Amino acid sequence: MSNDLLEEKLKNFASPLHRLFVPGALSLSLSLCLFALSTAMARAEGVDPGQVDASEPGFTILSNATNVTRWGLGAGVGVAESPYKGYGAKVDPLPLVYFDDKWVHVFGTTIDVKVGNWYGLSVSLRGQFSLGDGYKQSDAPILNGMDDRNGSAFWYGPALACRTAFGTLSADYLVGGNKGERASVDYRKPFEFGKVSLTPHAGVQWLSAKYVDYYYGVLPSEALAGRPAYTGRATWNASLGASVDYALTPHQSILLDVGVSRLGGGVTDSPLVGKRFIPEVKAGYIYRFK
Repeated sequence: MSNDLLEEKLKNFASPLHRLFVPGALSLSLSLCLFALSTAMARAEGVDPGQVDASEPGFTILSNATNVTRWGLGAGVGVAESPYKGYGAKVDPLPLVYFDDKWVHVFGTTIDVKVGNWYGLSVSLRGQFSLGDGYKQSDAPILNGMDDRNGSAFWYGPALACRTAFGTLSADYLVGGNKGERASVDYRKPFEFGKVSLTPHAGVQWLSAKYVDYYYGVLPSEALAGRPAYTGRATWNASLGASVDYALTPHQSILLDVGVSRLGGGVTDSPLVGKRFIPEVKAGYIYRFK
C-alpha cells in the first residue's frame, strides 16, 4: 500500500473521532498527532512484523491472535514538586497493577479497553484514575481560605498508539466531569542493554480552561491581598524524561522514572503558582506472574 493511500485512509477513519471528541483549539493538536501517526506508519512499512503488524487487512476488531493473559502486582512511590507556592514536594503511593490480554490492558491507574487495530494503529477506550491532583487549604499558606480542590477523579476517552521501529507515538483525549478536559501526545523509544531497558520519553499535554480554572483559579470570594482573583485559561505543558526497567529475575523488575515538566502560561500566571519547572521521580517494584 502506498504511503499517500495509507495516510488518506487514516484521515478518513479518524475524522469521526475528531468531530466527536475534539472541541475548539484541541482540533489542531489532534490533527498534528494524526499526521505524525500516519507518517510513522508509512515509514514503518517493511520493518520487522514484530514491531508493526501491517499485514492485517484494514480495521480489525479485537485482533484474531490467540489470547494470552499476563499479569503482575507491585507497589511504588512518586515524589514531585508541587506547583503551588510554599507547598514543597508531594509524595504519593503508586499502585502497580499489571494485566494484559486480548481485550484489556491495565497498568497502574490506567485501564485500556482494546477496540482494534487499523494498519498498525491501535485504538482503545481509556479510563484513568487521578489521585495526586488538587489540594487542601491547609497544604500551604497561599491556599489558606481557598476551597479545597478534590484531586480524585476518573478520566475517560479515546486513546491511540502507533508502535514502530522508530518508537511509540501515542495520544489520548480525556474528560473528567466538572474538572474539564485534558489531552496528551507522547513519544518514547526503548533501548535494551541486557537486563536493563532504558526508555527516553517526551510529551506535551493540553489542559482545558475549565481544568486550569478548577485547580489554579481563584474565585472572587477567595481573593485576598496578594492573591487576586484569577480565571484559568487553556494551556500546554511539556515534559521530558527517561525510565529504567531493571530485571532482577525473569518475573521481578525494579522500575525508575525521572523527568521534568514545564508548565504553560495558563498555569504559571495563577497567583497560587510559584514554579514553572516541576521535577518528578517515580520508583517501584513489580512481580509478573505470567
